[in-house]
Amino acid sequence: MHDFMEDELNRPSVIKNEYYLSIDYVPDNLPHRDKELRTLAQGFKVLINSPGKTSLKYIIEGPVGTGKTAVAKLFADKIISSANLRGINLHQIHINCRINKSPYLIYLKILRKFRPNFPRRGHSPEEVLQMIIEILDQNDLYLLLILDELDYFIKQKGADILYDLTRLMDDRLNEPQRISIIGIGRRIRLDESVFDLSTLSTLQQNIIRFDKYTVQELYDILKYRVQLAFEEDVVMDETLQVICDIASERGDARYAIELLWRAGKQADALNSKKVIPDYARRAKSDTHPELRREIFSALPFHNQLLLIAAARILKESCSAYATIGEVEDMYHSVCEEYNEEPRAHTQIWEWVQDLSAHGIISSKRSGQGQRGQTTLIGISDVPADLLEQFLLSFIENR
Repeated sequence: MHDFMEDELNRPSVIKNEYYLSIDYVPDNLPHRDKELRTLAQGFKVLINSPGKTSLKYIIEGPVGTGKTAVAKLFADKIISSANLRGINLHQIHINCRINKSPYLIYLKILRKFRPNFPRRGHSPEEVLQMIIEILDQNDLYLLLILDELDYFIKQKGADILYDLTRLMDDRLNEPQRISIIGIGRRIRLDESVFDLSTLSTLQQNIIRFDKYTVQELYDILKYRVQLAFEEDVVMDETLQVICDIASERGDARYAIELLWRAGKQADALNSKKVIPDYARRAKSDTHPELRREIFSALPFHNQLLLIAAARILKESCSAYATIGEVEDMYHSVCEEYNEEPRAHTQIWEWVQDLSAHGIISSKRSGQGQRGQTTLIGISDVPADLLEQFLLSFIENR
């Protein structure tokens, strides 16, 4: 029997290290984000100069792919390094609020950094938070908490977690301030309908807004990634220019890097020793800026199956919306294909609300012209057939 795996492993590739093109990689150099890094350094240096004297809260906001998470992670690494040099026990935790969808899950993730085997059930959020503070106090530790996708969390659950953490620190006037926060989102609504006045006053003074990358900035970012990830002189400069032109409408570096990765994979598939501009154009036709690997990898498997069902029913009906009942029937069929036991209607309805909050689908209540009231499901940003193809490919390679 022919060993296709060994064939692939022994084939030459234009890519020398795919990790440098992944969403998980945070480079030591972030082109065109020096100003934002310096702003964070100036704001948070008090944690090093006077540990425990104050608790800081900053908001980083801006469009997708503008380097918000990368800047926060790189800054966290640098401040931890500076703290270690001075004997300060500063720790950082990055939490994605799309995945950890409640204050309890967020607090549990924090606690498990210090107590890895702490049980999942049996305590209230307030109890878990108090345990965190006790551990920090007992061990003279400080924490920089990065709450990513905070706008999504606030939209779903409200801003209570920021209020609780702020109140907790404010109540410790004569004790060390142990927790500081960086919140990250596309656009975080800062008004009295969301935050209490004291929290609002603090956050409004500490907002760092990220602009979209320009064509030249995208080019500089890609050029740096090419040096790290590709063999020498295999990516044509014209290819980078094509990718930058495609991605410049959104100013989205993540999308540009994904196009570069796909263009490289295209070259490998065709046994080409050069990544030519046409491979970038093919990469664009094979993907969509809304189809992001990091979003779909965070979704449970049955959420992915439900999305396949929604895409299929919308493609077949040629309609803008389908009823939740129609999608649920198709979901049962998709589950049969994958030998999965379908979930109950109540669970499916909750998934629809969650996927709508993610912005992956749109949902609304039916109006005039339809009998009864039901939930209508649509896909506004991605063609249904493209979403289906993407999900099928994603599942096959998971």
